[in-house]
Amino acid sequence: MLDALGPPRLITIVSPFTTMPTADVYGFAHEDLDAARRAIESALSIRLEEAEESMPPAGCYFHGSVPSGPWVQLRRNGGPYLRWQGDPSHPWYPEYRVLVWVWGLAQESVAQRLRHDVPGLSFLEKQETM
Repeated sequence: MLDALGPPRLITIVSPFTTMPTADVYGFAHEDLDAARRAIESALSIRLEEAEESMPPAGCYFHGSVPSGPWVQLRRNGGPYLRWQGDPSHPWYPEYRVLVWVWGLAQESVAQRLRHDVPGLSFLEKQETM
């Protein structure tokens, strides 16, 4: 009888109280990555590290963590660094020249500080990261 049912299947049950990992995405209309870094560092009282882009064109971005848990990343979003998404691909927020991602635990406390303490920063979306 068991053979007629086919192979056993793994069933995953997700609790209604489980939250999916998300990232908040923000944008600056200007192109000054250093000014954006300084504004984020000041608002969150952190120091972001510079890292090299892994894909051409060569360049840098900034990343780091907030002591309460969230991670922050700033990247260019213009010219050769324009981000694309979707199928078919289309520019992702081309009017925002610097994008900021915040993900991890305690995002809401970081979101409040960014919204109140960083002039020119706009909230763009909340994305699922899984």
